[in-house]
Amino acid sequence: MAKKICLLLHRKSANEPYVKEAVKAVQSEGIKLRVLVPWNKTEKPKVVREALERGAERIIAGGGDGTINAVATALIGDGSEKPRTSLGVLPLGTANDFARGCGLPTDDLAECLRIACTREARLMDVGKVNGRYFVNVASAGFGAEITATTPIELKKKLGGTAYSLVGLAKVFNLTPYTGRLLIPGEDPLSGEMLFMAVGNNHYAGGGFDVAPEAKVDDGLLDLAAIRHPKSFTLTQLSKELEDPMNPENEFLYYRQLPEFTIEADKKLHCNLDGEPVLKKKLAFSVLPRHLSVAY
Repeated sequence: MAKKICLLLHRKSANEPYVKEAVKAVQSEGIKLRVLVPWNKTEKPKVVREALERGAERIIAGGGDGTINAVATALIGDGSEKPRTSLGVLPLGTANDFARGCGLPTDDLAECLRIACTREARLMDVGKVNGRYFVNVASAGFGAEITATTPIELKKKLGGTAYSLVGLAKVFNLTPYTGRLLIPGEDPLSGEMLFMAVGNNHYAGGGFDVAPEAKVDDGLLDLAAIRHPKSFTLTQLSKELEDPMNPENEFLYYRQLPEFTIEADKKLHCNLDGEPVLKKKLAFSVLPRHLSVAY
């Protein structure tokens, strides 16, 4: 394999036997793979930059969606030009939503690593909010609030279902967010919102298809917002979720847009590829077909 390939591993995963087995399996096939283990979260961008300086042609993010975001962000830099180095994915997180949305066999690490090393990369859109990048999904509202406030140990015990189980238990005790959706060239849309997802890819919260119409290379972000008027019922919402693009939907608002802004009356909990953000204003845009990803 002529490419210079680096695998950046989350520190907690580096000594796991199943990870070592996957690396050995791929290396035994003649694939040269350099393993890098940043000491902590803040060191990841530095390790990526050093790998690029040494001529890395593909950097594989070994970890959860947060690790993938960190590597992608380091590759993108200021976003002024497309990175020459491509991204691979070794899904080692709790939910692995990005990998799932890319159709990777998340139950077969060796195959995932083989794909990350050898498959030709394809150009993918990159989402941007308030100057920060995301490649999967940005969610806001009660789902993101639960994610931000659920103890880590509980997430580990429940796995991906932590987002839904705890969320459902609390949703009716939470006050909906009030705010406005601002789309260039259109009148502002005001109202109350329980949940919002902005998808470049499909899944969030451990396998929930929050952006069912999303495509990673269409130059658009899929906005799915659950509104909360007085007539709100879960029964009607479940019906609308089966046909998200129906313009007659009352509770589910679904649009595909290149840019828009969300303004809330209080700070919104936002989950950006697994990383928490707390802001009153979220300005979204997209870098079309900007990052090469092997999947």
